[in-house]
Amino acid sequence: MTLLKFLVIFVFILECQAGHYQRLLLEKLFRDYDPTERPVFDENESLNVSVGLAFQQIVDVDEKKQTLVFSGWLDMTWTDYNLRWNPVEFGNITKIRIQSSKIWIPDLLLYNSADDSFDVTSKVNAVLSYTGEVSYLPPGMFKSTCPIKIDDFPFDEQSCSLKFGSWTYDEATVNLKNKSDRAQLDSYIKNGEWLLKDVTSYSESLKYECCPEKYPFVMFVIYIRRRTLYFLINLIFPCLLISFMSILGFCLPPDSGEKIGLEITTLLSIMMFSQIITGIMPESSLSVPKMGIYFASVMIISALSIIANVFVLIFHHRNVKIQQPLPYLIDLVICQFLAKLLRMKRPDEEKDPKSKTYNGVSDMNDLSSKSLLANVLDINDDFGIGGAKKSINRTLNRINLKQQFSTNSNPYMTNNQVSLKRDNSNLSGSGADIFHDNKTDINSVRKNLSSILKEIRLITQKLKDDEEDEAKSLDWKFAAMVIDRLCLVVFSFATVVSTVVILLTSKNIFKPSDPHPIF
Repeated sequence: MTLLKFLVIFVFILECQAGHYQRLLLEKLFRDYDPTERPVFDENESLNVSVGLAFQQIVDVDEKKQTLVFSGWLDMTWTDYNLRWNPVEFGNITKIRIQSSKIWIPDLLLYNSADDSFDVTSKVNAVLSYTGEVSYLPPGMFKSTCPIKIDDFPFDEQSCSLKFGSWTYDEATVNLKNKSDRAQLDSYIKNGEWLLKDVTSYSESLKYECCPEKYPFVMFVIYIRRRTLYFLINLIFPCLLISFMSILGFCLPPDSGEKIGLEITTLLSIMMFSQIITGIMPESSLSVPKMGIYFASVMIISALSIIANVFVLIFHHRNVKIQQPLPYLIDLVICQFLAKLLRMKRPDEEKDPKSKTYNGVSDMNDLSSKSLLANVLDINDDFGIGGAKKSINRTLNRINLKQQFSTNSNPYMTNNQVSLKRDNSNLSGSGADIFHDNKTDINSVRKNLSSILKEIRLITQKLKDDEEDEAKSLDWKFAAMVIDRLCLVVFSFATVVSTVVILLTSKNIFKPSDPHPIF
């Protein structure tokens, strides 16, 4: 128990001595110390300040304002000639923490700051060593300008420069050097949109127009690459589907009535996605991003497909009754050359031989009916009196010939046969009387038959004209089919080529979004 009390008293005495030594040390260090004095032994000597950067997180990259916001802290180290001591004289104290406002600190600022306040670092304590080395690590939320190159958007890589330098001290008084070639990335937190590739560092001095002296600075270059998974799923893939939907318009039959509606809907959808892209990209006329070029090409293809579909519908619904038939040049180029090139045949040439054999009887019936209708046009409407007389005379002549033949062949006729012969002769003599008595009835029949024949001629001529018009209309429809097939091939090729050339040639499209477990 006595030993334990002795140990507690000994530790308490040491602590009191440590606090006493630190108070004495502070009194000695700051007795005649001036924080505005540059801490060097020789006034002609330049003070070396090493500058590093600990990069913690990318907070935001604003493409429209072209700014980069990140969090981290600076790592500055220099030697203060006036802040040295012997640890043996002050209880073996080798390091102390001092308020930064009490010592000299280089006025280091971010030259390309986009913040309202250039100095955005927090004033924290500095770590002072007995050798006079001062370590100062002020944290802050830095906002710098970052020119965004939008040529490869959204498969772009950006490099943002951070220029830290003294605002008043030139190279002859303060010499800034980078601590290492790279920034500290051990505390980095991943960003969901940007992949941090590297942060390099170098130091230089530059002469400005305002001043003859050279001013040193330390440059940190941040290399980042955009993660493309979000844009592939939410923008590029839907746009690809919509662009290929515009090609499907050429697969719809013209009689469906939805060709133009589908193409216009597709064009409006592409314009909507284009507006979304425009809201993300910075307003710049120096260059056009690949995504903008792709959407513009898809919109042009969609607009041209609408025009092509209009021409297809014009050809398909051609009215040959009021317009000319298919010209010879169009028939030669479209219906013969392009149709052969696209391996297309007219519908009547694509019939199956079995169907032709099966339909042989119906085809013969159609031909006979057509020839019958055609013969109607050649019939003379000879329904007059002369024609009736000739018909009755031929009938009476046949009867007289039969009576004469029967009398000559049988001389022994009965009384009944003789009376019958007499009656027939009386009938022959009175034929003209019968004709004159029925003259009125024959005229009425003639008029009826003439009107019927005229109607038949009109119907036959109408059917013949309709067949000719149908044949001409089929020529126009076949030309529309050939143009439709040609546009399908051409626009499919244009869509595939524009997609491959514009999108798939980007160097970052096939790179993984998270290739590295840290950054």
